[in-house]
Amino acid sequence: MRLKIILALMILAAIVGAYMVLHSGNQIPGTDGFLYSSSKIPDPYYLDGKKADIYNPDDVIRYGSSISNYATGLNIFEKAAFYEWYFKSHGFEGVTFAYTDNFRDEGKNHLWLLVRTPKGEVIEVEPSYKEMGINSMVPLNPEYTKYEKEFGDINEACRCLGANKLDWWNDEKAHQAIEDNVLLVKK
Repeated sequence: MRLKIILALMILAAIVGAYMVLHSGNQIPGTDGFLYSSSKIPDPYYLDGKKADIYNPDDVIRYGSSISNYATGLNIFEKAAFYEWYFKSHGFEGVTFAYTDNFRDEGKNHLWLLVRTPKGEVIEVEPSYKEMGINSMVPLNPEYTKYEKEFGDINEACRCLGANKLDWWNDEKAHQAIEDNVLLVKK
């Protein structure tokens, strides 16, 4: 009987301890408050970069190719969210998400970006172009002009799709881009 009471107290202590750790609100050590063990959107999310000059697809490709190594471990949805964060954090205005649940009429959902130039032109951006079997981050394929929903920012996309689909901030390699780019924004 005594052994059962001791065992029950130990189990209770373990449960209480686990609850306190999970609900303490403390950040994970060494993460500077950005890398989370959950799908909660970090706050603040975007860096405050100076306005970028984007006038054509070459500008998008130039900026996008500079961070491709950080995104190698991300899935298609996370990669779209990562690039959206990067573009907006570097002063791109008019960056939105495009979403469809029937991409290429195959019944598969897909997420990519739309970047509007100062002239009002829309550039479709496919951060996962290699995975999608196309030749460029700026596809000319007609399926990229067909989408059911457009989300203005990460908050809107997460409300509709779920933060767990877009939580690139949990990837260590992508997190390194944050640290590297905070230094650039501060200059």
